[in-house]
Amino acid sequence: MRRIGVLSVGNDCPGLNAAIRSIVVNAIEREIEVMGIHDGFEGLKNDKVDILVRNNVSGILHQGGTILGTSLQIPEKDEDLVLVKNKITQYGISGLILLGGRHAVRAALNLQRYGIPSIIVPATIDNDLSFTDFSIGFITALEHVTQALDIIHSTAESHHRVMIVETMGAPGGWLATFGGLAGGADFVITSSDALEPEELLRVIKHRYESGKRFSIVVVESGVQLPQEIIDECKCSYETDPAEVIGIYIGKKLNLEWRYTNLGYIQRGGTPAALDRIIATQMSARAVELVKMGKFYHAVGIKGFVVTEVPYSETLLNVRPVDYYAKQLAKLFF
Repeated sequence: MRRIGVLSVGNDCPGLNAAIRSIVVNAIEREIEVMGIHDGFEGLKNDKVDILVRNNVSGILHQGGTILGTSLQIPEKDEDLVLVKNKITQYGISGLILLGGRHAVRAALNLQRYGIPSIIVPATIDNDLSFTDFSIGFITALEHVTQALDIIHSTAESHHRVMIVETMGAPGGWLATFGGLAGGADFVITSSDALEPEELLRVIKHRYESGKRFSIVVVESGVQLPQEIIDECKCSYETDPAEVIGIYIGKKLNLEWRYTNLGYIQRGGTPAALDRIIATQMSARAVELVKMGKFYHAVGIKGFVVTEVPYSETLLNVRPVDYYAKQLAKLFF
């Protein structure tokens, strides 16, 4: 019987358990044994592995996070890659299914150099991987951002404040742009667009002059701000960009502002229906590739069609948020 190892690599996201469940059920159907590797590559190094059966994945579809745990650690040094190769030989593993985002891609390319077979299933709220339209977790994180903006809207309007909301998702801009569009943001600042300070001030000033005495500004974490804003605010480069934007608006327009970092609530919680579906679909396809012996491929989804592409360095390319989505969001500023 063929045996595969499954592990989460990098940051967690909603829908990982749906993916694990799909891998186990589909593998058993095809007479493939699944070895669950706990806590990513760190767990493999420390022999934190066990065989997964249907009972292990029963009732986890709706759960956020990952029952296997995860780690940001990936094998990069020669000794680490040799250790991984020895471990999968020791456990009789034919290949690995890596669930994750950019960390998983880097790990897979490193493993390929040492002849260690793997398949990538994209799972990241950033949704910026080049080979797929959607990554597991993005839809749920988008819902969290939208709900937060809905909640913040009422207090912004009540107190006539400018509310600065920081999201994850750098550098692709997907979460901030789509979250801002769905949540009615009045301005969105991401790494995928150069910020024009005068445009930001003009939009907010116009809202107040037209009787809308509040604004919601969404700022992507880690965005590089223009030097003139840094200088005006006398801030260091260590200060959160969202906070710098608040200080800048306060100084230039003399408006009251507040800053909220949505943080890890974006990555947690019950996965949305669509995240469960695409996790199930892509993971089932990964198992089919295992059955065919077709490793060194990244599974993706285009529309609702599951696809796969062979490994190459282009998998690391950042896919910036769609231009037309950005332009559409700007219509509502």
